[in-house]
Amino acid sequence: MPDAEYDELVLSALECYQRAVPRVLQDFDRRGAVVQPLDVDLDALDDNLIVRYCLRGQAGESLLGSLPLTGDLEQAVVELADLLQEKEFGEGDTTWPGCAAGDTHPPTAAIVDGVASWQCPRNHTVLFPIG
Repeated sequence: MPDAEYDELVLSALECYQRAVPRVLQDFDRRGAVVQPLDVDLDALDDNLIVRYCLRGQAGESLLGSLPLTGDLEQAVVELADLLQEKEFGEGDTTWPGCAAGDTHPPTAAIVDGVASWQCPRNHTVLFPIG
């Protein structure tokens, strides 16, 4: 792929992820997550898309990445939510945001009927949209 085309793809994906951040932040806030997304930036050294985030109640921010390139907003929401959910697990909250009643596993982020949603990985029941 020519450099100009690749650069355009990266910048388009960056814009898409930046539009996804408020939805994921709203969802994570509403469900009491420790991990709080701040923004998605371009790592100038290697053209990776990285997530800037902080932990609720703590000063400072950290970086997490890299995100796959996508120009689809719903896919960007899923990818961002999935990456941050893994970080939430790393902070010790292994069931966040909670699956269906009686389930002890966490839900997975997926696109269902064109909408980024949390769904049960066992029976694929949609629990709620992301954001």
